[in-house]
Amino acid sequence: MRWDAEKYDAVKTPQIDAGRELIVMAEVRDTDSILDIGCGTGKLTGELARLASKGNITGIDPSQEMLERARLISAGIGNITLMQIHAQAMDFTNRFDLAFSNSALQWVKEQQDVLNRVYNSLKKGGRIAFQLPSENFCSEFFNYIKDAVALLGYEKYFKDWETPWYFPMKENYEAMLNDIRFDNIKVFYRTYKLIFNCTNEVLEWWSSAGLRPYPAALPEKEQEYFKYAFAMSFENNRTDRGIEFSFRRLFAFAEK
Repeated sequence: MRWDAEKYDAVKTPQIDAGRELIVMAEVRDTDSILDIGCGTGKLTGELARLASKGNITGIDPSQEMLERARLISAGIGNITLMQIHAQAMDFTNRFDLAFSNSALQWVKEQQDVLNRVYNSLKKGGRIAFQLPSENFCSEFFNYIKDAVALLGYEKYFKDWETPWYFPMKENYEAMLNDIRFDNIKVFYRTYKLIFNCTNEVLEWWSSAGLRPYPAALPEKEQEYFKYAFAMSFENNRTDRGIEFSFRRLFAFAEK
């Protein structure tokens, strides 16, 4: 699945707001060696690099399109290295002070394997700071998908469809980190609101990330029909401030 990196950067990004909070809570030190898992277009990678000015940042992402944009954004920042690697394939050992991941690990279904790899990548005393959408992070999203499929009679296209995501519950994530032998584990939820002016603005945002796997399962000629059937429900979220969606996100911190 190819990413449109420019489109991703152009739309509203609540994950960036959550990511900046994550950076603050991670308490980045100026000498930190940091692994940025799923660095995407590199917006936050650059912020990490400025904070860890005497350290270094290794940003990994499986998407060539995202990394090309990240290289443009990080040009001139000398302590950033970008690598095209899936999280499931990283093989670092005792190298990093901090493993950071903002709104990326939901795309990794092999979560326990990746967390083991993260643990191995950290120095003794190294820490993690992760943020990702939690289970049922936005109930309307999934309800409106079901409504669009039913309205268009597209059930046949999704009969054997499997979700590409991993959306954790707090208790499950805590237990997994504990099983891997992390210490000082803190996992909690935060809810963010995003307000749009119009239906097209909402559709652009969902199409930049979360909606992408669904049209990809359809014949090309059916994809636009599906997007607009999905968008028909957005007015249900209209408030006096605009079209409003809430997103519940999970934050996880721990130490090796």
